[in-house]
Amino acid sequence: MTSAANNDAVDNVAERLAACTESGRLQRARKLVGDVEFVIADEALVIAAVAKYNVVIDIEARCIQHGCRDFHGQASTRRLCKHVAATVLALDPEQGLSIAGELAEGADAPRTGVVVPWKLEVITRFTPT
Repeated sequence: MTSAANNDAVDNVAERLAACTESGRLQRARKLVGDVEFVIADEALVIAAVAKYNVVIDIEARCIQHGCRDFHGQASTRRLCKHVAATVLALDPEQGLSIAGELAEGADAPRTGVVVPWKLEVITRFTPT
């Protein structure tokens, strides 16, 4: 994919994600796209490292798990943080657009920014013993 086509694809995904997060978070997410490292990225499951955080997107279960401080606050209002948004932006454009589209459709619910039917679950860090 050419750089221009890739930028267009990211713009399309970002347009959908705008319904799920604030513009400032989305701008910061776009800056993080190059830092997203995928451990797994297939049609059923995405596990990525973004900055010093993990993001898990279970596509089959429609569940996003993450643990940054901002996500702790945003999850309760069903909004996305920059790490989750960056992960979706960094996916293959077709998959990213599909996920962002589902999240945006949920955001069209009566209360602005509601993300349904996806579950947003806060995970915390742990140290194996």
